[in-house]
Amino acid sequence: MGRILRVDLSSEEIRVNKLESEVLRKFIGGVGLAAKIIYDEVKPETPPLDPENKLVFMTGPLTGTLVPCTGRYVVCAKSPLTNAWGESHSSGFWARELKRAGYDGIIVEGESEKPVYLIINDEDVRIEDANEFWGKGCPETEESIKKRLGEEYKVACIGPAGEKLVRFASIINDGGRAAGRCGMGAVMGSKKLKAIAVKGTKDIPMKDPKRIRSILKRIYPQIMSFPTTQIYASYGTSGELLSFYEYGDVPIKNFSLGKWDKIDMISGETYNAVMVKAKRACWNCPIACWRYVKVDEGPYAGLELERGPEYETLTALGSLLLNERLDIIVKANSLCNYYGLDTISTGVSIAFAMECFEKGVITPQDAMGLNLKWGDSEAILKMIEFIGERKGLGDILAEGVKRASEKIGKGSEKFAMHVKGLEMPMHDPRAFKGMGLQYAVSNRGACHLQGLILRIEQGQRMTDLKIYERLNRFETKGKGKVLAIVQNWHEVLESLIICKFLGIPPGHIPGLYALTTGIYVTLEELLEAGERIYNVKRMFNVKCGITRKDDVLPYRIMNERLSEGGTLGHIISLEELNAMLDEYYEARGWDENGVPREETLKRLGLP
Repeated sequence: MGRILRVDLSSEEIRVNKLESEVLRKFIGGVGLAAKIIYDEVKPETPPLDPENKLVFMTGPLTGTLVPCTGRYVVCAKSPLTNAWGESHSSGFWARELKRAGYDGIIVEGESEKPVYLIINDEDVRIEDANEFWGKGCPETEESIKKRLGEEYKVACIGPAGEKLVRFASIINDGGRAAGRCGMGAVMGSKKLKAIAVKGTKDIPMKDPKRIRSILKRIYPQIMSFPTTQIYASYGTSGELLSFYEYGDVPIKNFSLGKWDKIDMISGETYNAVMVKAKRACWNCPIACWRYVKVDEGPYAGLELERGPEYETLTALGSLLLNERLDIIVKANSLCNYYGLDTISTGVSIAFAMECFEKGVITPQDAMGLNLKWGDSEAILKMIEFIGERKGLGDILAEGVKRASEKIGKGSEKFAMHVKGLEMPMHDPRAFKGMGLQYAVSNRGACHLQGLILRIEQGQRMTDLKIYERLNRFETKGKGKVLAIVQNWHEVLESLIICKFLGIPPGHIPGLYALTTGIYVTLEELLEAGERIYNVKRMFNVKCGITRKDDVLPYRIMNERLSEGGTLGHIISLEELNAMLDEYYEARGWDENGVPREETLKRLGLP
């Protein structure tokens, strides 16, 4: 669309900035454009919850077009969890609506004196009082705004957790899709911005839609035949839970166990048979991995979620806590959506608290009378409320497990599962050592999505990216070079923006990009853009003080071997991590401390 909204909440000034073609060629859009804006405009010493921090919502050049699975957006800022680069992604329909209103993104700066929300209706953009919505949960906020403005509006909003600056607060859109990671909801709350409601009526331009349709028709059978795609279509993301379990990849009891005799009770097969009532899909998605769920019996009978738990939520609020009850997982997910909480960070924080309780590090009095035993349903649900409201122990956990462990002490740092302050996602890196490297070096902290090297370690080949070698999941050699390649590619996907679940072969992407935008580039040029974007994020982190000392893994992963399960006897030792880091830094053109070398930055056109 060639335009970005710039909204200053301090002065209530609203402007439209035009995008320069040269910038788009170098940074594509999406997360790439957001990275350039934040690097240029946010000083590294800026506190994340300060008015000077900027919150950047960005779509990509493919968003809302004929290309399938392009209903996504990214939101970026300096993260209140990590004090460094922060980004989060969400899907649904909100992003397409923003494009149809005529904008590629929104830069939110400053801070309002009172709660407000932003209304975008094509050229009519205004800031309105949000006092009546402040304090409300995300579902009620979305419903109230739609009732006032019209059902055709798409709403992205925060709940009480964002208002109370919980450091892993999320932004919720389209009835339960979440931009969950890195605390972007807290940044939005610090600016007293409750919601952004969007309605658009414009056509999204495409250079040659006829040829786009022709390419898609030709490659659709190949895309939909991928085993992973078929699993997602049949069971959603939960469909891989049992296979991940066999690898030893599913975290159990705060990453301390290798087996659990109740894993079948939360499997994708059980979940789909017991809870799932229908499939749902994002904009223009042929896979439909969403699941509409309803609890049929028990204390929460009748509870419905339009966007039910996915793999990460099933495990973070299930196996990680030794909770086998699907109805409690659905209820917990519902509470996280109400408060606007990242389900991954929430689960890891509660697991940390339960282990503290088990080890006597915190007392029943510290736990506000709760019996924080593993799997206790009441404790799980109450702790979500306490975190969302910042009450008692919940106030400590709302800071994230890194800060919580520093405050509680007594050796709890050894089982605080995070990297750079971002709680670990639901893949145990002892099962895929390349994934451990990915967690360690990811710009936003522990991240399973920025590279997905575990797919290569499972045997996937990406010949378009010249990845031919087989990588044993327990070996370390060769992981650094391959990780750099797949990370660069994922920066491309997150800049275009296109869902990774679709799996369009990389060789087809330049053509689809050109036929949509009229910008003709080679696959190599796209990969170089991805490398450029990755390095911009790293340089922002370097300016925030991030170096090799921060590219580490939790104590448990590096020192505690599990006695059973798919990772039997394996850890990622300091020696192994250092060897992978050396190879990775060399592949990236960084020095031994993980700082991009001057010649690397010059090669990428980054003065």
